[in-house]
Amino acid sequence: MKLWPKKRWKKILLIILLTIIIISVPLLIYASFGMNSDVITELVIMNPGGSKTALILYHPGLSSFSYDVSYSFAEGLISNNWRVEIATPSIEAPTDLSKYDLLVISSNTYAFNPDAPTSRHLERIGDLKGIKTVVITLGAGSAESSQKVFENLVESHNGTIIESLLLYNMAPNEGGSSATETAEQFAKEIN
Repeated sequence: MKLWPKKRWKKILLIILLTIIIISVPLLIYASFGMNSDVITELVIMNPGGSKTALILYHPGLSSFSYDVSYSFAEGLISNNWRVEIATPSIEAPTDLSKYDLLVISSNTYAFNPDAPTSRHLERIGDLKGIKTVVITLGAGSAESSQKVFENLVESHNGTIIESLLLYNMAPNEGGSSATETAEQFAKEIN
């Protein structure tokens, strides 16, 4: 029994198949690592003289989408004179929420669930002690089930959800505006 085919078209097909496998394996490893790893960033403070303080947590994921949405939300809060602190959910992110008036948690959707680093950080925080919370679920085009799981996770940690936003980067968002515009506009309505 020979492993290498004799016919030319079979050789070409085998080479194409092997090439696809060789390229796919590292890409899948990279994607899995990017989706499930904590990313440590410095705490960014915007509008330090603001009258109220909000903490925004976002996981960068595999694109700039969560970063763009989170910083747009921050801009909306700043327009209402909020002090905004932004961090990624990691071992270095704040876990004591006593100095915050608002918690904004953004999560990417992977395999119809919130991203693992955000879920792990909620476990690290533990009891949210009723803090007003905005939940932002991000997805490519279908993230309703992830939104429900995320809401349940926040509620199980005693967070008081004042709004749950579902924003897409590939499908149309409610109202027809972009995800960043929607995030900023909603944040402007929070006092």
